Amino acid sequence: MSDKKSNFKATNHAYKRAKERLKWKPKVLDRMMVIAFNKGIKHSDTKGNLNKYITNLWSNNKSCNNIRIYGENVYFFCKKKMITIYRLNNKIIKHIKNNK
Repeated sequence: MSDKKSNFKATNHAYKRAKERLKWKPKVLDRMMVIAFNKGIKHSDTKGNLNKYITNLWSNNKSCNNIRIYGENVYFFCKKKMITIYRLNNKIIKHIKNNK
């Protein structure tokens, strides 16, 4: 990977949400946020229902300028600082395949 893990930071809020919503430990989030940032689908690359869903989530986190979808999760970043994470709605997961 071109970006080293040390370039990425997660807020305490992100760690709390990862534990609450996904049952992830901090090391898992540290690893996954780097992968998501580098390999995830950008908000600007989405279309249709997936785009509407992500835009709706973004309306609650407008300070975030980098949104990535990786796996079944949505990662919200401000530059390379991860702010929060959401699990995709089950109805929306099927739309990810249409955006690849």
